[in-house]
Amino acid sequence: MAKSFDDIPAPVQGIIFVVVAVALAAITFWYYVLPLNDQRTRLEKDVARLKAENDKNEAFRQQQTEYLNRIAQLEKQLDTLRSIVPDEQATDQFMRSVFAQGVSANVNVRTFIPKAQVVKDFYVEMPFNLRLDGTYYSLVSFFDRLAHEQRIISVSDLALGSPEGGGMGSYTVYPNETVGANCVLTTYFNKPLTAAAPPAKKK
Repeated sequence: MAKSFDDIPAPVQGIIFVVVAVALAAITFWYYVLPLNDQRTRLEKDVARLKAENDKNEAFRQQQTEYLNRIAQLEKQLDTLRSIVPDEQATDQFMRSVFAQGVSANVNVRTFIPKAQVVKDFYVEMPFNLRLDGTYYSLVSFFDRLAHEQRIISVSDLALGSPEGGGMGSYTVYPNETVGANCVLTTYFNKPLTAAAPPAKKK
């Protein structure tokens, strides 16, 4: 029986060294390398998760910018539509505009009588009976000017005739005025939103 390590045969000593080295390597791997590998795996997963969140947030920021730009464009379009079809009747402003275009076109607006408003689904028609006189080309210019107004204006029931005998009140027809016209001038405004009925009070 061997009394010391030196008495053990050399081949056996070699085997013992190999076994001890493998055991130390296994212990080192188990207690040091394997936890580091698990930690690296967790970190890689965290990095992948954070990258996915960042990509998602970046995509959301891009969509947010697009949405904000779209909202700004829609607000501009809404402002334009409100000038074409305003939320209020603005009757005085409309009448002043029509009379101003008549002066510019050298057309006399003899009668300007409001008719009953016509309520549609989303807007309200505001018609007026007009009596005009002037020359043929001045009337053409007048209607052309109305067509280029920012607010929508439509002309219907147009009837041409002599400049005398139309309109209300007394006025002078000048020799250069050759045409009289009756028509209905209609403009529009948005239908007011109906307020919700208040809840019934409990007795």
